[in-house]
Amino acid sequence: MTLALFITAVLVLIAVVGQVFTHKMVRQDNLEPSQGMVEAMLGVVGTLFSLLLGLLVANAIESYHEVNVQVSTEANALANIHRLAEGLNPAARQSIQDMCADYNHCVINTEWAAMDKMEMAPHCWDVYGKLWSACVQVMPTNDRENNLQASMLESAKILGETRRGRSVACRAQISPVLWTAIFFGSAITIIFTYFFTSKMGRLHTLLTALIAISLGLNIWLLAAYSQPFGSDLKIKPEIFELLDKQVFKYQSPKPGIDNLKQ
Repeated sequence: MTLALFITAVLVLIAVVGQVFTHKMVRQDNLEPSQGMVEAMLGVVGTLFSLLLGLLVANAIESYHEVNVQVSTEANALANIHRLAEGLNPAARQSIQDMCADYNHCVINTEWAAMDKMEMAPHCWDVYGKLWSACVQVMPTNDRENNLQASMLESAKILGETRRGRSVACRAQISPVLWTAIFFGSAITIIFTYFFTSKMGRLHTLLTALIAISLGLNIWLLAAYSQPFGSDLKIKPEIFELLDKQVFKYQSPKPGIDNLKQ
């Protein structure tokens, strides 16, 4: 919430200072003849900008939820590989299940913190690659094992697709051009409120501050939802932690996994 408070406080400060300064520099009598024009233009500008900002926030929220679903799908695919490996011969089963547990521990203890810095853990990529190879190299000896391998490969495919999607999402940023448009749109909307006349100066100032607060909260929502792994609303590895307790509870990570560096 620190970013939200900062953005909102800055906008409110600029809005209030600008409004007070404008009313000191421009006489109310000079503003009255232009009230109709100011109101009409603010209606156009305010509507256009509110639509733009609203669509951006809605799209960011939708993308955020899609990434959240991808994270759950990735964890479920990993759990499926682990479960399906139970039908293989002891050597293959142990190897694949150990790699599944290793991957899960790496995601929780190393990669999630790295994604806050828009990075992915190299060790997790290595484990993912080895897990793929292990699934491909399974040598079925009967129809049952053929079916098991086919299902494992499908789960490994989903694991890879969702992992790559998470890799892209953790590096997502709003372009400087878009931030510039949002800045000028907010500034223009607030500036238009300066040129309304009112005999109740404090009420005018309060209403201007409320408009700035509304803009600030929407801008914060856009910024927060646009960074699903690096904001105040960042997605947490709860699904992987659940797997750690329910699926991998009898397996321990390889020595040193919790101390891996990026």
